[in-house]
Amino acid sequence: MSGVIFLGTGGGRMVVLNQLRKSGGFWLKLDDLNILHDPGPGSLVMAQQLRLKPRTLDAIVLSHRHIDHSNDVNVMIEAMTGGGFQPRGRLIVPADCLNSDPVVLQYVRPFVEITEIKKGLEITIRDIKIKFPISNMHPVETYGAIYTFSSGRLGYIPDTEYFPELAGAYSGIDFLIINVVRMKNDKRIRHLNMDDAAEVINEIRPKKAILTHFGLQVLKASPERQARIISEKTGVDVVAAYDGMNVDFDEMKNKKWF
Repeated sequence: MSGVIFLGTGGGRMVVLNQLRKSGGFWLKLDDLNILHDPGPGSLVMAQQLRLKPRTLDAIVLSHRHIDHSNDVNVMIEAMTGGGFQPRGRLIVPADCLNSDPVVLQYVRPFVEITEIKKGLEITIRDIKIKFPISNMHPVETYGAIYTFSSGRLGYIPDTEYFPELAGAYSGIDFLIINVVRMKNDKRIRHLNMDDAAEVINEIRPKKAILTHFGLQVLKASPERQARIISEKTGVDVVAAYDGMNVDFDEMKNKKWF
């Protein structure tokens, strides 16, 4: 099975700090590879509650250093490596997660192989190809990813403000996970809003798009309702993630899309 389990769907300070939605990121199982993406606050707790086994992780990826995406990175490195007694796996992060004011602590670094993300980086872990196609427009160094596996290509667009080149960088993907924090633009807060997300989804036209990382505005406006509106507007199958949601990519592989 290849799929994704959401360890949290909350984004933005008020949602995360009040735990209106969980904030643990998401767990990918792509063929036989296990990858944890953006382990924010509560990632370890949520993984245990969902009966996932951090010791089976092969890699941890941070899109960027903000606390709602990185808070549990150190404890998840320990969980992946048996407290560091069995070094293994890969940590894939932007350079500013490691350098000044690092979010990855020095003492856990010997437990894993570390790869620094740069724009255009392509790596392969076993048979899974991972590409970081473009750098996002966000206050810190931020990268999305494209995963190529047996059932297709999955793109993840993390926190960013809208810019014209964004959708083109994810052309040809089959599945999309996209962070949508806001309903309306605020120039001080460099995040996608719902209209931005609809435009990006319409241009990429994946088989399925999954909205996640909801701020307070979006929760009040009902993520499920917003997903339906985008589906009706674009003709793309769009759903809103919820905490603990499990999506099977294999199930959608041979589905006919109109």
